[in-house]
Amino acid sequence: MKKNVTQDIIPPRRSIQNIDFPSRSKRFKEKTIKVELSKPHTPPPQVPVEPELYQYDEPPKYSRKLLYIAATLLVLGIAFAISALFKSAEIKIAPKQEIRVLNSDFTAKKNATGTSLAFQVVTTTKDIEKVVSASTEQKVDIKARGQIVIYNNYSTQSQKLVATTRFVTPEGLIFRLVSPVTVPGQQVKSGKTVAGSVEATVEADTSGESYNIGLKDFTIPGFKGDSKYTKIYARSKTEMTGGFQGLQKIITKEALIVADAQMENDLKAGLAKDITSQIPENFILYEESLSYKLDPATQVSAGVKASDPTQATLRKKGRISGIIFDKGALSRTIIAKILPDTAGDMIKITNLNKLNFTINQAGTFDSSTSISLGFSLSGDANLVWIFDENKLKADVLGLSKKNAMAVISTYKTIKEAWIETSPFWNSTIPKEAKKVTLVNTLTK
Repeated sequence: MKKNVTQDIIPPRRSIQNIDFPSRSKRFKEKTIKVELSKPHTPPPQVPVEPELYQYDEPPKYSRKLLYIAATLLVLGIAFAISALFKSAEIKIAPKQEIRVLNSDFTAKKNATGTSLAFQVVTTTKDIEKVVSASTEQKVDIKARGQIVIYNNYSTQSQKLVATTRFVTPEGLIFRLVSPVTVPGQQVKSGKTVAGSVEATVEADTSGESYNIGLKDFTIPGFKGDSKYTKIYARSKTEMTGGFQGLQKIITKEALIVADAQMENDLKAGLAKDITSQIPENFILYEESLSYKLDPATQVSAGVKASDPTQATLRKKGRISGIIFDKGALSRTIIAKILPDTAGDMIKITNLNKLNFTINQAGTFDSSTSISLGFSLSGDANLVWIFDENKLKADVLGLSKKNAMAVISTYKTIKEAWIETSPFWNSTIPKEAKKVTLVNTLTK
């Protein structure tokens, strides 16, 4: 028989709805046990559970000092590698030099070739004008004038032409030489035969404005019927101007003398400037060799200003000649005389233009006709020995400073040398020539 059991306490029915679930975050922080009793009993206190700790291995800690050292070394290494790309060197050279007193005579030949010292003659012409007062009126007959270049393509012999020699234009206008000239013969230049030439002043045969003409070709009627007729000829260098016939305001003789003196000084200064500017860089012209031929000032027109017909124009023409020498040839000639034992050395004189130049036969020397020139030079000659810069640079490429200095010391034409390399830690000259600068201290 089934026994009836009396229960004083009946546990409540459990349901899934009565179960508390901890939140996700709480599950990882702590575990709690919750006991729920039926009323009226007080629920038991919650028992805290120690949180679970995860164990892991911490990475090793390095010293910051070591990191700084490593970073510094890395930066220095990169800087070193970059700076190596910019290696360079500068080599300063002081060549051997010496000063010698010079006081010697020399001889040069006109346009000589070979080892003989040659001289050349350069010429140029110029004319200037000046406006002056003209208070007197009179009938005048003025002949036109101008410059021509006379050519000799006939032979190597020079051709003399006397004053008043006629030159004729294709239209039949006659002009005459003002002064006698000698036309040089043919010359050989650069393997080609060229005609000799000389400049000259010509004047119209008669006065009048009809002779005021432009540039023309001229023949010499005196050679007609001779083979020289087509081989010796002339061409205009300037226009023919100044021809006039009739009444004209003129200046007094006294005023003309004063004006001519002023114009002479101006014309000489202008001629000297013009001839100096046309000298090639490797040639030298001594001022003492200059010679002038100046025409007297002449009146070429009156009433140059419509508002003031009492003014007239004076014109003065001039010609300058100078002697030039090749600097290298002249230096070698001087050195051969004052240092005969240095024939194998390359030496130049750096102050040629400071030496005193004198033509020995100044009274007889004519720059247009003379083929020999005797002259003297005096002064302190500054001699500088020349070295082959390209060879020197090639000899020291890639060498250390010490070895490079040893190589430079074998050059007997060098007095001193200094080598600077960069960056500061570099002590070797680069192998690339473009990274090496050679400085001659005497030409810097």
